[in-house]
Amino acid sequence: MFSTWLRIFAITSIGSLTSDSLDWEPIEGPPLVFAYDLVSEELREGERFKLAPIAYVVNFGYEFDLDSDFGDFHVRGIKMLELIVHEIDALEKLEEITKTKAFATSFSEALKNPIVRSWAVARRPVTTVTRIPSGIVRYLQGKFFEVKRGSEKLAAKTKEHRYRGESNEKEPVGEKVTGAAKKVGNTTKKLSRRHLGFDKAKRDWSRRLKVDPYTTNGYLQFELERIAWASTVGSFAGEFAIPSSSVLSYTLQAQEMVWSKSEKELERLNSKSLKTMGVDTSVLVQFDELDQYTLTEKTELVITLEEIEVDGRLDLIQLMLEVETREEAMLMVKIISAIGNYHQLVKPIEEVAIRRGLAVCYDEEETMVLPLALDYLHWSKEISEVLLSNDLYDESRSLWISGTASAIAKRRLATHDWKLKENCFDTFTALQPNP
Repeated sequence: MFSTWLRIFAITSIGSLTSDSLDWEPIEGPPLVFAYDLVSEELREGERFKLAPIAYVVNFGYEFDLDSDFGDFHVRGIKMLELIVHEIDALEKLEEITKTKAFATSFSEALKNPIVRSWAVARRPVTTVTRIPSGIVRYLQGKFFEVKRGSEKLAAKTKEHRYRGESNEKEPVGEKVTGAAKKVGNTTKKLSRRHLGFDKAKRDWSRRLKVDPYTTNGYLQFELERIAWASTVGSFAGEFAIPSSSVLSYTLQAQEMVWSKSEKELERLNSKSLKTMGVDTSVLVQFDELDQYTLTEKTELVITLEEIEVDGRLDLIQLMLEVETREEAMLMVKIISAIGNYHQLVKPIEEVAIRRGLAVCYDEEETMVLPLALDYLHWSKEISEVLLSNDLYDESRSLWISGTASAIAKRRLATHDWKLKENCFDTFTALQPNP
């Protein structure tokens, strides 16, 4: 790594140049795009769904409108679109199964149980996913790293790992958590469900269908729970092969764990791993109750963080605790996953740091790598202010994005000595060893 004095000198020497150059930067608005140009035919239309022909770039992310027999979805990002289409396919399979006489008999039997009857009255499928506000702009503004939720103990642990050359200004005092998100259902109901084998049956069916048992798709949750009750209390045994998969990526590792382990087991293992990393007990409780992440995402984060055993890792944990919305949580999963994949598959990293509120890492060749989960990078005021700021200056710096960049953005990045890597997750997938 460069010495502290060398970094300070380099940043100071180009300060006025960077500041002045911002006044001359072009401003590029988001384009209008067509779904035909972005996704394959399989994602545009099926027997039970249809994608609107026009997509939009909103806060650097693609947004799609998808109509289906199982509800209307406003989808952000191609990966999420792929997930929704896969879940619609799973719902089709479940629909076929639940139309059989064997299922109808089993579910009728299950409804005699007061717990199942209570569930049937209370649960209704959610058929529409509403627009999710973007979290990328708040992240670019550095607002995640303000220690709003992070405990004082975690902030104290991470302070010594701040990147070299950062100001020593006093950190804001963390606010106490006064109203943690409550888990669905009370303890008695959970114990009853576990005793009846409901949770295991739900995980087994999720694995058969290759879906997430903790999905935020309300309609799929409803159908998974319905068949789980029929399989346990009603003794329904559907003929369905359990697929095998090679565990390679962090996502697949997490998926295998949520299929095979109970909710309590996962929470215990996640807490144990975080505690080993040096996270304070009070923060473990906070992480467990943070409902912006699904349990699957929390597990993937922990698996990834275990691999990033370098200085600054606790800063990443503090950063991921600051999310306020679902989309911000999904954003942090992608960013931390990108750092972990870079470390494992591209070049070993030696340090993780927070610069201008953004997570960066330094590899063994002293290159600063900034991962950003963006579908389409166009040269806007928000982007130029961030990427051309003194805080993100480095003699060797690389920007890894999950999507693509416009021609103007590519030229401006090259002019300002940023090396650009597009479609980084495709790169990581290609670098995965053969099973």
